[in-house]
Amino acid sequence: MTNEVEFSSLTKDDAKITFEDPSHISKPSDEEIAQHRKTRLALVVVFAAIVIVMVVAAVIIIIVAPKCDKKEEVPEEKKSDETLKNETLKQDEWLKHGIIYQVYPRSFKDSSGDGNGDLKGILNKMDYFTELGVQAVWLNPIYDMKNYTVIDSMFGTMEDFDKFIKEAHEKGIKVIMGFVPNHSSNEHPWFLKSKKDDKNSYRDYYIWKGGPAKNETPNNWISVFGGSAWTFDNATKQFYLHQFSKEQPDLNLRNEKVKKELQDVLKFWLAKGVDGFNFDAVQFLIENENFGDETPNSNYNASDLKYDMLKHTLTFDLDASRALVKEFQDFLNKQNGSLPILFTEVEGPYDKTSKYYEVSDIPFNFGLITKLNEQGMTLAQRINKTVMEYLASIPKGKIPNWVTGHDDHERVGNRVGKEKRHAMNVLALTLPGMVSTYYGEEIGMLNGKTTNPDDPMESARTPMQWNAEESAGFSTDKPWLEVGSDYKSINVATEKTDKDSIYSKYKELVGLRRNASALVEGVLKEVHTDLEVFSFIRSHENQHFLIIINFGDKSWNGDLDKISGRGMVVFDTESNMVGQEVDVNKIKLNSGQAVVLKNGKNKWHLQ
Repeated sequence: MTNEVEFSSLTKDDAKITFEDPSHISKPSDEEIAQHRKTRLALVVVFAAIVIVMVVAAVIIIIVAPKCDKKEEVPEEKKSDETLKNETLKQDEWLKHGIIYQVYPRSFKDSSGDGNGDLKGILNKMDYFTELGVQAVWLNPIYDMKNYTVIDSMFGTMEDFDKFIKEAHEKGIKVIMGFVPNHSSNEHPWFLKSKKDDKNSYRDYYIWKGGPAKNETPNNWISVFGGSAWTFDNATKQFYLHQFSKEQPDLNLRNEKVKKELQDVLKFWLAKGVDGFNFDAVQFLIENENFGDETPNSNYNASDLKYDMLKHTLTFDLDASRALVKEFQDFLNKQNGSLPILFTEVEGPYDKTSKYYEVSDIPFNFGLITKLNEQGMTLAQRINKTVMEYLASIPKGKIPNWVTGHDDHERVGNRVGKEKRHAMNVLALTLPGMVSTYYGEEIGMLNGKTTNPDDPMESARTPMQWNAEESAGFSTDKPWLEVGSDYKSINVATEKTDKDSIYSKYKELVGLRRNASALVEGVLKEVHTDLEVFSFIRSHENQHFLIIINFGDKSWNGDLDKISGRGMVVFDTESNMVGQEVDVNKIKLNSGQAVVLKNGKNKWHLQ
């Protein structure tokens, strides 16, 4: 019997081996031995080639395959704060020179004819934002305080919001949403469950404390609106804390469940497409957990409690509040896609407010609203002090910002004078960083009338003045607040036809700012400040602009302290000097007038 093995690389005759009885086997010839050696060598070569191919393929796969980062080697927080931020560059460009337009939704435009502004009304004015040259629209809260993920019915529906945000993004406009994490409505389901009894799971969503008796509060804390910050609940015989009105109970933000609930709300709106949030009242988020009394000031009067009667060292601007803001910032940084911006509303000395740059993207700077009433100084001197102190307080690499109007403050023309409205717009739009414009400031709106003694700031929330028609073009019905009595002369339609109007000059300066690198990235150097004038230079590479603003009540014809030479006038609130080359020390400005000069062939020189 024979066994045969065939190799395809050889002929059958060459490869055939016959096994026989060993006793009958003769020695192979030299020729046969040589042939077998060739066969073995061929097999070795083939197998070696296969092994080499497999090794090379494995190496290639290792090189080109996506690498899996070990979670322990890249901590989640580090990845969020560094890698994701660097990839998205969320703060770099538009915020450096961006203009955010704040809309008070109830007062902007009524589309339904019920006297209240709404989302459809804002949507119908989307072209206005692009014409004005703004990069973002900041909406005061539009959600229902009884349900954070529902649009307040006064403003429309979620479908209206979806259409609004889609249109805004198509036009390249970002949407910033106002959000108040400090408190909810007393009609919110969380609070209604919380007050049922003192043992349910929602009880700790708010801050409840027992007092010695119904008329004896847990401590002497005072509400921002006056009166005690505690309200007694008859059902459970305890007090709940509200740093604002009793209809706005403070959330217990030391409770991890509450923080998670609010984070889920933020995720909901991010999924809807919002580009960022403005957190209001962040300095009130956390109170001292010992709940002791605050120290009274000399004006303390127990029978007529006002907020300024206490030193608010236990309830305002605690380190724990900033730490909580950072938790929210870190949470937002971890979200997929383009990272949302977190703005925070803070007030106080700059050495305090600047700390919020460490925990949020941009803390709004209200200095041009709250710091211009210092006694013993003129407006120009106060503005100079505020600007220079603020810029010195900003951490390196952070973006400055300037707020000139807001729904909780009087309008700029009522604070600094009607004739200074041009000047304040020029100041904000020529300083380094981002600008926030409150609706109507671009046309110079003034305070309206208010009959609400509990909220005097309604005077700064009167309806937007679109034209000289009935109700200023805001609504076809009686507006929720009376329109300003000056609406026939101060309105968008009228000012569009006047090249020297506040609106036209605002737009002109926005265009100059957009096309001038020195006004976007340039450093600022103070040149001159006296009783009437504040002047400074913005410089970037070979581009230089000199800004001179008369904040005085009379004309100015003085000399600038630290500069001499000539410049070309490229902007003038009164238009008379545009295109002229002038001696920088022979410029006459009327009260409230401002000019911008560019360094031309005959350059000015700093002394």
